[in-house]
Amino acid sequence: MKISSTTLAAITLLCFATLTSSLQAPLVPGNKVLLIGPGFLQLNIAKHCLQAGLEPIVVAPQKRLDTAASYINDPSGSILKKASIGIPDEKNTIHGVVFCSEEGVLGPELVSTVLEWKDAYVNDSVTRCIACAPISKRINKDKKMGWVPIFNNDAKEEATWIAFVDSFQKNKIGGGDAGTLVRYGGLYGGSVDGPDELQTLGLDESIYKMSYENYRDLKERAFDRFRLGAQVMKGDMVNPIPAKQKTIEERAINKESEREAFRVLNGYPEQDRTNRHTLAAAVVQSLMRDPSEKLGKEFTVLSKARQQLPATEDWDSMFASPGAAEWPDPYDFVMPEGGEDQMADLKEGEKK
Repeated sequence: MKISSTTLAAITLLCFATLTSSLQAPLVPGNKVLLIGPGFLQLNIAKHCLQAGLEPIVVAPQKRLDTAASYINDPSGSILKKASIGIPDEKNTIHGVVFCSEEGVLGPELVSTVLEWKDAYVNDSVTRCIACAPISKRINKDKKMGWVPIFNNDAKEEATWIAFVDSFQKNKIGGGDAGTLVRYGGLYGGSVDGPDELQTLGLDESIYKMSYENYRDLKERAFDRFRLGAQVMKGDMVNPIPAKQKTIEERAINKESEREAFRVLNGYPEQDRTNRHTLAAAVVQSLMRDPSEKLGKEFTVLSKARQQLPATEDWDSMFASPGAAEWPDPYDFVMPEGGEDQMADLKEGEKK
């Protein structure tokens, strides 16, 4: 039987579409996912993966894995027990990949090395992959957790990030249907000094003080207590404060303690900062969903003032209707009962 060229083309297209759809799919509980680090964020994502039923495999230099044992806060030892200094030897067992280093140390060549290592993946191809990278423009000039006073490698690190992101987006897998670029702001938090849900998701409190920056631990702790909410925005974005917002706040709220409370309650947004827990939760949510048409191939996660992590239905809403959080009207603010005591407790904790 002779098959016409039109029919042959249609069959070829159908086969290609079937193959493509079989390779790109949301992860499900039981799937293994490589987490390429290093950094606190990598370990936070590992814990959030475990909570969702995924099997994380942390990949980092041996020295960093050895150090992580002192603060990972994982009594079972399951995360580091499965950790690796490279792609695991087991063949065709991995479904997903997340590049999640907090430092600009991942070279552009690593993208193809990891994503195109066919022997590692089920069906010889990555099912879902995410690259986490900082937003390209910052409003607050915050120092990174690993900041050291006598060194300044910011320019070199920025160039490394630019090259890495470019490589991921141009890669046939990272830039294809399976890939998503998740942007984040200055990273804070990731430990346990917050709601009960952080006890299993957080790293040891010692991470709050792992910086040479004065009073850094105050910000870190405050993010875990008060800034667990999320803003999800399409593209590489910030949420700049309106020009007159601070002036209006000072007019509307006389007491400084009440203004402080206003800024940590009721969804007050961050301009360009992100809680590690919030970002980790967003990454896991993205891994376990089809890439969102509304979000496209790149989206940004920033924090806002909430004392609980978003629930699944909150993520449903944010992924379906992404956008920056609105800046609240201070004239609507009513100091909650016990609010001043909460602020006093925070300040006391910060002193310690």
